[in-house]
Amino acid sequence: MKRGLFYLVVALQALFLVTMSVSYYAMDHWGEKIKLETEPVDPRDPFYGDYVTLQYEIESFSEDQWRAEQIPNRGDIVYLIVEEDGEGTFELVEASPHSSEPSEGQVELKAKYEWHNRTEQIHQVSIGLDRYFIEENTGEDFEQTEQHVVEVIQAPWGQRKITSIE
Repeated sequence: MKRGLFYLVVALQALFLVTMSVSYYAMDHWGEKIKLETEPVDPRDPFYGDYVTLQYEIESFSEDQWRAEQIPNRGDIVYLIVEEDGEGTFELVEASPHSSEPSEGQVELKAKYEWHNRTEQIHQVSIGLDRYFIEENTGEDFEQTEQHVVEVIQAPWGQRKITSIE
């Protein structure tokens, strides 16, 4: 009995690890690709090597794009509806504390609410893809360029990953 329980626990752990790995690669097949504009910041860390901290344009938006009367607390989940502009990148259409079904050509992204600047009437959120590791000694090249386009894949189950930076 104890031996069977032990093997069951080991098998469940192995199944969990395999599921995590498969879901990461399954995003490439079933996920939707979107491109977001971003600005790089702080390209070097002595412990982790070269990486880029990314600040996406859709993470900062005006009061008229917020679709609720009440301002959420820091850390609350908000939903961003983005759609492709004429140049191939996606831009924010609206943000809301409630999930909704996006229209044709739109994608819904889950984000965490950061803060609200009442004076400038700006909201700030984080989509959670703010760090991207790059090849050693290329961080300064990224810092020199003011804007990059980041290709992100979002799976139907909500998982996201950065696939490239242009």
